[in-house]
Amino acid sequence: MLSTAWGDESIRNKDLDHPWYLIGASLIEGEPDSIRSKLMRLKPAGAKKLHWHDMTPRFKNEVIKSLEGMESLHIIVVGERMAHMKDERARRKCLERLLPILEGYGIEQLVLEARTDVLNKADNAHRMQLERTGVVSRIRITHMRGDAEPLLWLPDQALGAYVDTRLGLQDFNLFTDTKIIDERVALM
Repeated sequence: MLSTAWGDESIRNKDLDHPWYLIGASLIEGEPDSIRSKLMRLKPAGAKKLHWHDMTPRFKNEVIKSLEGMESLHIIVVGERMAHMKDERARRKCLERLLPILEGYGIEQLVLEARTDVLNKADNAHRMQLERTGVVSRIRITHMRGDAEPLLWLPDQALGAYVDTRLGLQDFNLFTDTKIIDERVALM
């Protein structure tokens, strides 16, 4: 049974009328060490991590083809129309949608890519507020450095493929249609 999901965020301003704030979580089945090994083999020599922003279109295709064969599901919450909303408020609104969805899948822990200590504490304070108001009941949030945990690279890749496909920059429809569930939140 799955108990941990791996999460990352993305903010997209380019090619849009209004920015998007996205947060994604990857749920994996099977042996985590096997998936870590596959991801490590995909990481370019000398790179700290596998990061969508740093990849060429050709390399993105190679990586997504590899990810298509992994037993995984990616949940992405897209905060749209956030022209006047601060990034942290958008993150909280997206987490409000994501965390109950993950609980519905039996997830007890969401590991997010670490930011600053202050911002990491803010994530946990928000989760506690969601628990107090009954939005979530058991899920916990922890943080790890992106270069320390290859499983955190999965949501980065899923977010990148999702955005590139939705904007028509590249076609990853096979991956996005079979491996991604998206939820949209209008952020006003």
